[in-house]
Amino acid sequence: KYRVIGGIISPVNDKYGKQGLAAAEHRIAMARLALETSEWVRVDPWESEQKQWCETIAVL
Repeated sequence: KYRVIGGIISPVNDKYGKQGLAAAEHRIAMARLALETSEWVRVDPWESEQKQWCETIAVL
């Protein structure tokens, strides 16, 4: 019924407020390193680049 064509990792914004959360720039870099051999999954930094944290539904 559905055809999945890719996957996206979307690191949360720094203003999410979780204690001990590494800075978005570091989480993005780590995710990119982890996925550099993936042809299917990619990192999208849009969410982490926003001025404020936004709910998942808005990101989707």
